[in-house]
Order: sequence, then C-alpha cells, then structure tokens
Amino acid sequence: MFSLTNIITALALAALGFVLGPLSCKVLNKIPAPWLCDYEETPSEELLHGVRYKIKPTGIFMGVVIALCMASTVFACGVTFVLPCIVLIYADLLLIAASDAKYTIIPDQFTIAAALISLIFAVIDFFTDKNFITSWYSPLLGAAAGGLILLILDFLSNLVFKKPGFGFGDVKLMAALGLMFGLKYTLILIVISSFIAVVHFMVMIFAGKAKKGIYMPMGPYICLGVVLTFMTQPLFDPIFDMYKALLEMDVLP
Repeated sequence: MFSLTNIITALALAALGFVLGPLSCKVLNKIPAPWLCDYEETPSEELLHGVRYKIKPTGIFMGVVIALCMASTVFACGVTFVLPCIVLIYADLLLIAASDAKYTIIPDQFTIAAALISLIFAVIDFFTDKNFITSWYSPLLGAAAGGLILLILDFLSNLVFKKPGFGFGDVKLMAALGLMFGLKYTLILIVISSFIAVVHFMVMIFAGKAKKGIYMPMGPYICLGVVLTFMTQPLFDPIFDMYKALLEMDVLP
C-alpha cells in the first residue's frame, strides 16, 4: 500500500517513533524503582540512584526500531481507524520490551495500559473494519486463550524441564494483548513470538553465547510478535476466508 497518504503517514509516524526511543529511556529512568522489581523485592542501588537506560546508544537504537515498526505497519495495514491505538500500543510495548530485556520484569502498570489500549482497539475494530474483532466475545476468547496457553506451556516446562517456561508477567501481557487480537490472531501471535524466540536461541547456540541455565525474557519476543502479527494480518486474512469457504462447502471434514 504505497499511496501518497500511506507514505506521508508512515514518514510522520517514523519521526514520532524515533522521538519515542529517547523519551522511553527518560520514562524508564523516572518510574518508581519497585516497578522494575519482583513483588516484595528490594530495589538495588542501580534502580534507586543509577541511570537505568542511556539515551546513547540505547534510546537511539530503540527509536530506530520503533520508527521502522510504525512505518512498516502503515505500509502493511494502511491508514485505518485503529491506527492511533496501534501507535499507543507500540509505545507501551517499547517500555515493556526494554524493562523485560534488562530487568526481566514486566511492570503491571504497563500491562494494564496494554489491556486498556487493547480494549479500545477491540471496540473500534469491531465497529469499523472487523479485521481482528468480529464478534463481541472475540476479545474475551483472545484474552482467555492467550493467558491459558502460556500457563499450560509454563506448566509443561516445569513438568518436563524442571524450570519455568514463562513468567507470570508474560501470561498477563499475552492475556491483555488477546483483547486486541481475538482468538485467531492471538494464536498466531503466540506462534510468531515463540518462533522468534527459538530462532534467536538457536543463533545464540551456534554463536557460542548460550550459557547453561540462561534465562531469556519472553517479553521482547512477544512485543516483536505483535508488530509482525499486524504486518502479516493482510496475508492471513485471505487464508482464513478461504478455509471458511471450504468448510461451508463441506469439502473439509
């Protein structure tokens, strides 16, 4: 979708995204230290008095990444009624990815913000394009599926590998995002996020950087998965429609 409107919008959002990188560092440096700790954990001296995130190079890198994500989403999905919600969720996910990557924690405050944005997104999408939310109960199914599947996978990881597969922060985040994507695309989000995590882990193994017992926070992969889910939605939609048509023709069992 390379119309003039899309190009202008993509450039504007890319500029906004580049500003959001350094701004996110300032936000993460100002939030209360307990937000970046587990429950009842005492904040470290770095969290209390140190500089948690440096604008150079971290903030610049974050700005470039979010700028590319915003511009790519516009070209993939076009300018729609839900675009403001996508911008807001990307800004929130940037904070989530950064906090989880460095401190292996997803603050509940950011997750609540994601849930509120997702709910607004769901309402707008349901009454306009219906790209993700096609019924009033779609957000509920998406939230339930997102949280429950990660809980099941975490249970299996504890059972088989004797260590957690996902943190409860990941479970809450996936449930919040499920409100936005509905059942079908929440499942796609989980698959995409897991695939990215596995590929990254394999790369680390081949590069000799994977250490025994290393913990890889899932939040950044979920956040990147959200972007890729938006970008691939135009590709998946015709596949779903074709499958539905085949079912209605009784061709498939």
